[in-house]
Amino acid sequence: MKAFGSILLFMRALIETARGILACANWIFGLPLVNARIAYFARSKSDGREMLVRHCQRFLDTCSIAVEIEGPQPMRGRGCVLCYNESSFPDVMAYVVAVLDHVDRAAAANLYGFFPFTHAALPRVGFELVQRGNRANTNALIAKMIERIDDGERVSWGGEGRLSGINGVHRFKIGAGLIAIRAGVPVIPIAIHGGHQTMPLGSIRARPGTIRIKFGEPISTSGMTEDDARAFADELQRCIADMYSDLDHCEAASQDD
Repeated sequence: MKAFGSILLFMRALIETARGILACANWIFGLPLVNARIAYFARSKSDGREMLVRHCQRFLDTCSIAVEIEGPQPMRGRGCVLCYNESSFPDVMAYVVAVLDHVDRAAAANLYGFFPFTHAALPRVGFELVQRGNRANTNALIAKMIERIDDGERVSWGGEGRLSGINGVHRFKIGAGLIAIRAGVPVIPIAIHGGHQTMPLGSIRARPGTIRIKFGEPISTSGMTEDDARAFADELQRCIADMYSDLDHCEAASQDD
């Protein structure tokens, strides 16, 4: 019986690894085609986003990963900053599938700029590339985001600035808070939980599971100055870490049941 159980575990791991390889390969090699379709054939911003969402949904479906969302989502026309965590690649997919509909403009890692047609496609769906190490570019992008917020757009900016690779929330950079302080708008904290459990960063094994996304209550920046940006980033990190911990406990309780 013990040997049979070991064989079953091995077969399960093999199937999950095959799913992960297939999902990653389809996403990576399919993205240039999706980018081209968005850049040259999308009739509108929403049309292009639907193409991108379908592409990311296929990744999640192949991995047998579901997405659940809860909490008060921000209303259209009310400028704000959405700040979130990301542990691994499935979290990115879940963000596109579940959060993007509540965002008018989003920041994305410059890494995606290496895919063909990205620079032509992303502006059409409201994404802006953040170039790490290029302070002038980042400052210009922050100024652009503030202009969009002044027009009533909901802007999203990752708190950690990268995939953390941990079962938790890594130290936040000041970007999201700085934008909100300069624009004089609140920050909507968002906790994303489940990517690390389904496919940890650096792994290609896709375990079936659920990614849970929780929107928190707005955090005011009223009365703050740029000198408060670091302390505010720490406050945002603690808030989202607490939300992440709550989701972690909920996941553990559901497994016990």
